[in-house]
Amino acid sequence: MSLKKGTDRILKLTTRAILALALLSTLSASLFAQKTQRGRGTTAARTQAARTQRSAPPVAATQKGVNLSSLDLSLLIEELGVPPQARAQFASNEESRKEFVRDLREMFAVAEEARAAGLADRAATKLQLGLSRSFVVARRYSKMRQQAGAASPEQVASKEEIAAFVKEPGQEQKFQEFLQDYLKNRPQSEQGNTLTDEGREGLRQQWATIMVSARKGEAAGLDKEHATEVVLKYQHARLLAGAYFNEVLNARTKATEAEIDTYLAAHPELGTTQSKAKAEEVLAKLRAGGDFAALAKEHSGDPSNKDQGGDLGWFGRGMMVKPFEDAAFALKPGELSGIVETQFGYHIIKLDERRMQDSPNGQPVEQVHARHILISTGTPGARPQSPREKASSAIEEEKRGKVIAEIMNRRGDIVVAEDFDANPTPETLKAANAQGATATTTSVRTPAAATSTEVKATGTRTRAGSSRRKRP
Repeated sequence: MSLKKGTDRILKLTTRAILALALLSTLSASLFAQKTQRGRGTTAARTQAARTQRSAPPVAATQKGVNLSSLDLSLLIEELGVPPQARAQFASNEESRKEFVRDLREMFAVAEEARAAGLADRAATKLQLGLSRSFVVARRYSKMRQQAGAASPEQVASKEEIAAFVKEPGQEQKFQEFLQDYLKNRPQSEQGNTLTDEGREGLRQQWATIMVSARKGEAAGLDKEHATEVVLKYQHARLLAGAYFNEVLNARTKATEAEIDTYLAAHPELGTTQSKAKAEEVLAKLRAGGDFAALAKEHSGDPSNKDQGGDLGWFGRGMMVKPFEDAAFALKPGELSGIVETQFGYHIIKLDERRMQDSPNGQPVEQVHARHILISTGTPGARPQSPREKASSAIEEEKRGKVIAEIMNRRGDIVVAEDFDANPTPETLKAANAQGATATTTSVRTPAAATSTEVKATGTRTRAGSSRRKRP
């Protein structure tokens, strides 16, 4: 739990913005590293509808529909740079592999729904799909150069090659198109920031690095390899499914005020009554002579200091959320507060000491040394949510599950292998890439009854950034 002053920002990037940022950072910051994070749904969500799986032989890939063999999945794991610990979990846990396959089927199904809705035909989306292709080929070329001994970005695309590229006719217009898309899809927190000339030139150089690397990859024939096709299917589906969520699904599944009222009436546990009653119980024990440190360790929902007896150390004004600050500075040394409510829950504060301390500008400021017990009204460590926010999240999750189920019912052209090898040998990967992974596999075609609650972070709704809040 975090109460100290900081930035409360969860960067809800659209897939297009994430792609733009990836284009500008992956090769320049690290030639060959790319990590994926996968979200997990709740057990209730996973069991919302029955899952029906049936085997089907692989069919030829068409423009509409998807067919991924087990070797294709192994190629995808390799090309995405899934870290060893995740591979180890896949290798040892059959359920994690099945969950990954389910996630892929759902993502591809939503992506096909986006195509049917015309999202792939938009100019902005076409630009992103093209950038995605360049990024994939560039990354594969960088990986090939690393394996050949390259140790820096300059050994992939030299400064001279980049300088010559940006001077080619037509490249400035392409860069401006990319730049406008990048600026449009930046995180909301950065929308008001003015791009400096230095920043613009940095973007140009990094964009050109990607484009030159992609061109060299095409010259090496990497764009024709099956591994490139597999990764492009994934990246394009990720982009389209993300656009569908942002533009279609979120609007369809938004909780109404009436739905929230009904949900809260049916789920009184989401209210704060129980938490406040617990806070009052703990306060009564303290007033009866209970040990503050012991009770903090037993009951506090603030993991950052509960084992230290709730000790917050010294802090001045402006470092805490306002209700907490006002209550703490109103106390005398040794005095116990009543119940103080903030967005994090209910606090009981004990003031240990007060002092005057010189600030950085030399002016004396008042500081207090306090400790607290937090009775949280939410999940410890998570962003604080009001009861209405909790209800809204639950309603929207349920709605998304139903919509995804409907989409899966309509999309019988998504065929994904039922299992895969998370640690294939280099020889196996090479053969799969060369042969187009045509070996016969047991696959799962998207069935009419196969459902799940949401398309996960595997491809459709990626969240990046940090959540920092005012904390003690």
